[in-house]
Amino acid sequence: MKESWHNYKDKYKRFCRFNQEEWKIIIIVSLVFAFILSFNKWGETSFDIIIGLKNFLISLIIVAPSVYVHEMGHRLHAILIGFRAETRIWWYGLWGGLLLCVLTGGSVTIYAATSVWVHHLAYHRFGFFRYGPNLLSIGLISLSGPLLGLFYGTFLKTLALILPMPLFLFNFIHQIFVFNIVMAAWNLLPIPPLDGSRTFFQSRLTYSFVAGSIVSYALMVTLFGYYSYIAALLLGGVIWLIFYITVERAQIESR
Repeated sequence: MKESWHNYKDKYKRFCRFNQEEWKIIIIVSLVFAFILSFNKWGETSFDIIIGLKNFLISLIIVAPSVYVHEMGHRLHAILIGFRAETRIWWYGLWGGLLLCVLTGGSVTIYAATSVWVHHLAYHRFGFFRYGPNLLSIGLISLSGPLLGLFYGTFLKTLALILPMPLFLFNFIHQIFVFNIVMAAWNLLPIPPLDGSRTFFQSRLTYSFVAGSIVSYALMVTLFGYYSYIAALLLGGVIWLIFYITVERAQIESR
């Protein structure tokens, strides 16, 4: 166990840090997402540059750590199973989300603009498939980003509920919580090269349950202000059952 921990620390130091190009991606994505998040907060009745910049900076504080945690989730799991994760920007998602936000006056916000590419670390591969990336590994690495973002938002929200704090700080943490849920839901869409597409191709049944649960929770929170992981998991189970009956079982029976 001690040897495995030292091995993981060694891989973390060498392969888990973001390079200069990846930091540029994180900064660009964070700035655009912060603008989208603050789009409706540039003045109450008319445009106000001071109020707008203040809300933009608050949004940036919400967004930047969340994007970092999302991408770090990929890397932490990748090195655990003998891979190196690389963050790449998805320009179509970035410009599409920005354009849609402007055209709808901020009514529709999309937070999906990065993808993860997996590279094989040959001399760190023990006990797993040894001949390069495979669907299972890529699917698990892709899923780790949205899940770590959810854990990050949930952890902060739990602290806000337990610890006494000013109302403004509670509301700020709540915004982090909601943003991470929404970002996870968008990134789990089965659209290449988003995380959801890699998870979908690894296991459609796993994808239907995980994505169904997270998207259901995001819709409950954003549309109805209802918070229940149990209800989200139940809805994910219903979606899994519907998908199994209508798609998976139908394909099995047709063979």
